[in-house]
Amino acid sequence: MSLRNLVAKFSVTTNLPNRHSTFTLMSKIQKQANELLHAASKIYHYRRDVITQGRLRELEKAVDELKKILSHPETEDARLKAASDRLDALLRKIGGKIYPKTFLSDNLELALVAAILVIGVRTFFFQPFIIPTNSMYPTYSGMNTFIYEEKNDEPGLLSKAFRFVTLGARHKELIAQNDGLVQLPMVPLQDGSMRIFSEKVKGRKWFVLPAVLAEYTVLIGGVPHTIRVPAEFDMREALLGSFEDTESKLITTAGAGTGYVLDLGTQVEAGDTILRFDITLGDALFVDRLSYHFKRPDAGDPFVFRTRNIPGIEGSGTVDKYYIKRIGGVGGETLEIKEGALFADGEPRNEVEAFVRNANQEGEYAGYLNKNLLAEGRQLNIPKNSFVALGDNSANSLDSRYWGFVPEKAVIGRAIFIYFPFTKRWGLAE
Repeated sequence: MSLRNLVAKFSVTTNLPNRHSTFTLMSKIQKQANELLHAASKIYHYRRDVITQGRLRELEKAVDELKKILSHPETEDARLKAASDRLDALLRKIGGKIYPKTFLSDNLELALVAAILVIGVRTFFFQPFIIPTNSMYPTYSGMNTFIYEEKNDEPGLLSKAFRFVTLGARHKELIAQNDGLVQLPMVPLQDGSMRIFSEKVKGRKWFVLPAVLAEYTVLIGGVPHTIRVPAEFDMREALLGSFEDTESKLITTAGAGTGYVLDLGTQVEAGDTILRFDITLGDALFVDRLSYHFKRPDAGDPFVFRTRNIPGIEGSGTVDKYYIKRIGGVGGETLEIKEGALFADGEPRNEVEAFVRNANQEGEYAGYLNKNLLAEGRQLNIPKNSFVALGDNSANSLDSRYWGFVPEKAVIGRAIFIYFPFTKRWGLAE
């Protein structure tokens, strides 16, 4: 038989006549026979270049025999089983890693197809995105702190599991290894202010994925104690909020360290839990990557963009980060902030509720702050094919006021749905 005819023979094995076609259910033996024919076709197409001609002729003969038996409804199951056993024995000799099936070979193809589908959906349609910071609060929430003030308030194992499932909460604590005063190393900044000392270290996310973590140092009687949290997490509330009822003062130290410590005015003993808190996950949402191919982004849209090629953002040119902000203005418009309200071309911006709520300083919306490129009395002209990105939480947002415009090519898509955690914000993105 020619190679072309042999290929044709093995290309139609999945469309074989059914010896019980008049019944709605197939026997177990018949199902196994059809599965063997499918495996034979797969082995032929994947391995025919490494199988000898003699073995290929054996395979052709065994396949023909089984197909002929399947085509006659009156054939006994014993004869069908014998032919199936002969094909099975041959496939075990020539199947290589394809046959017989193992857990890996049986599921690898399915896993690859699923991965391709996921990558395709993520690349062209809907990309998941987790908000790390609170620059868009209260519309969206980033990672937050829940402090347990007393030992009795700390959740049990079941409560921790429930909070993890519903809120993505991860529990953290720091226990004193010795007696002494609690102090925080501080670092002076160029503007004269101070920040709590921390270092970036390599770690793991979900115990598997590589991640960058922030390691904070707490001094107890001068002895360093460290705790690690996600790099984007604002640790100030957890550190300072745990000692908010104490008298703290900045102390200059000589010699090693940063040269400054914040004395929290608290004396602890070995074994005391000095920090006890949860980190709740930021809002996880889907980003629509498709619609902006057909319509231009509008003012008020919550959008996600790449920061790699935006000068002025930390890591620009080397690190490909993603930010979520709201489009405050589009190319050709002139923006201005007056008394907490955002104006476009002299008119108050009101396309979405966040603009109106910030203008009215309603609830937790504190209004837009005049900073840098949008300082008081200053107008900002937006160039063509560019956008101004503003955070709804203006006081806690590093946005276009500080580093300029978002080019159209950096835009990923529009936030459309918050799928986790299960809070009042769950649902369509505003």
